[in-house]
Amino acid sequence: MIRAPGVLMFVAWVLMGPIGIHHELWLPALILSTLPITALGLAFIVKRSYRFQSMALLAVLGIMFFESLQSIASWLHIELIDSSLVEGEEVRHFLSFFFTLNVGLAAVGTVAAVCVALSLELRKSHLPLAKLFPAMNFEAAPPEVTRSVEKLSTTMGVVPPKVTLIDSGDPAAFITRSKREYILAVSVGLLESLSAKELDACLAHELSHVKNNDFSVRSFATAARVALFAHPLSHLIEPAVYRAREFLADRTAADLAERGALISALSKLQESQNYFAAHRSIGTACLFGSVGTNPLFRLFDKHPTLENRIRVLQEQ
Repeated sequence: MIRAPGVLMFVAWVLMGPIGIHHELWLPALILSTLPITALGLAFIVKRSYRFQSMALLAVLGIMFFESLQSIASWLHIELIDSSLVEGEEVRHFLSFFFTLNVGLAAVGTVAAVCVALSLELRKSHLPLAKLFPAMNFEAAPPEVTRSVEKLSTTMGVVPPKVTLIDSGDPAAFITRSKREYILAVSVGLLESLSAKELDACLAHELSHVKNNDFSVRSFATAARVALFAHPLSHLIEPAVYRAREFLADRTAADLAERGALISALSKLQESQNYFAAHRSIGTACLFGSVGTNPLFRLFDKHPTLENRIRVLQEQ
């Protein structure tokens, strides 16, 4: 039977990555290795800054990835664990198997993450909009919408994206990358449902994703999750990063446009939140929100509920 140190080491590896023992006492080594995650977790909870939260979560993913790469270093005969300091032959054999297993998982995850990153950057960002969204019909956007986007872009200090119109009565808006440029799409239903101020607030939310570099942040989080596919914690951190960036986009938009207008837009169109359920991973839908009722499932959802978004805006 494996002793407690080996079992706890395995549990820690599943959650965050391998832990090198640099001390005769395995418990202090275990505690010291988990301190960065504990400190970052407490920091982003205490400080109610969604920018800080997402950066803290990305830092945790970085720590986890670094921990995983330790096994590859060990395979290259870079001593990270001195087995002579571990008491018990059975535990030493277990840890030897433990690191051998992680070499393969870390290598597979790293290669997969590189492939995902290349796909996001080279494939999706180079495809035309019609191929990214084959089920949608796109038309030229009304001049007044284009002018609003240009005005908001100038105020926010970002390059104005190309604006296009979705030929659909369902109210929706999203921004994505196509052919290496940003494209902001709004639907006919959105223009018919919102007032001018509400529309500006929604457009400001989408432009905030560009201003806050959310495409790069989320791509990094996705690649890290793929690299750390064997660690369950990574599958909770990635969607948490996405949700934090949505709240940050709301806050950025509220600082620029009228906060009440954004709250009104989200409230007015709350019943249409299912529109982008099938496309949540390829764009950012201002009016999309999680529709799950089970709190456990929401931990894996990349969008906060519209109720939570409205509540946070009202509290701010």
